[in-house]
Amino acid sequence: MSPETAGAGAVEIVLAPDRPAGGGEDELRAGLAESPRRIPHRYGYDTVGSRLFEEISRLPAYYPPRAERELLREHGGDMVRLSGAAELVDLGAGSAKKSEILLAAMDAGGLLRAYTGVDVSAQPMREAARRLGARWPALRITMVHGDFATALPWLQGGGTGRLMAMLGSTFGCLTPPERSSFLHALRACCGPRDHVLLCADLFQPVDAVRRAYRAGCAGERPVRRLFALNTLTHLNREYGADFDPAFFEPDVVYDIPLRQVRGEIRSTRRQRVTIPGLGMTLDLAENETFLHDVLHKFELTELVSELETFGFHCRRHWVEETFQYAALLLS
Repeated sequence: MSPETAGAGAVEIVLAPDRPAGGGEDELRAGLAESPRRIPHRYGYDTVGSRLFEEISRLPAYYPPRAERELLREHGGDMVRLSGAAELVDLGAGSAKKSEILLAAMDAGGLLRAYTGVDVSAQPMREAARRLGARWPALRITMVHGDFATALPWLQGGGTGRLMAMLGSTFGCLTPPERSSFLHALRACCGPRDHVLLCADLFQPVDAVRRAYRAGCAGERPVRRLFALNTLTHLNREYGADFDPAFFEPDVVYDIPLRQVRGEIRSTRRQRVTIPGLGMTLDLAENETFLHDVLHKFELTELVSELETFGFHCRRHWVEETFQYAALLLS
């Protein structure tokens, strides 16, 4: 990694030159060749997509951000006290607004020294760095512009008492092979004094889930629809593709037996799409779908068992009871 730009004070933004955000072409090619075709979810989180997701997060029916904030506000002091961490490493930082709750708890406990944010979208990180730097001028802030595959090896060996936090439902958005790769890399990254804070959506009543993930699909400002279609326009911008969003229709499906919420984009007609930057041509059938977002809903025992398989120990967990949202502190 090399510095991209250095801000005022103790702020530094670094870039992963070997796999920058928007890279990972092999992964994208493989996904587009699958059946059904899949676009890795991180391609939705460019600058436009990140802002649209912030709008989704404010929808009244979309409960996960509220449930997570409630957990962090009520138990954040215990989380940072048990970890003893002086640095927060924010995996999938976004705007870092929820992470700021943990930073405030670390500050109140006299622990706060440094913050490292990792995200594939650069602009929200820059905005977060300015906001956090204004609130804590002495805080050492590093923003890593890249994905987990790039960032975690770079973070390896810094285990002097860090809290590695994956907030939001990011862990559930990873496919089982992606979760395996991520947990292997995270385990290798962690030192003996590091802790991991992992948040995840549990399996809730069907009606609450359906309301949450269908919110913003229609109406005057259909932000979830815009977010889905932005995945295609992102591929147009980055790889010279010629997706025409007018001929695609987003949908959200809750597969109860698999405990999955799937964001799908359906081709409304037979069409051919070329992607020069990937050297690919896609012949799409009418009603053929792309998966652009798959969120797994966990059983708590299932989640703990999966994490322990990779060498993590669950020291304590907290569950928001109304919507069954969980936070786990791992050593």
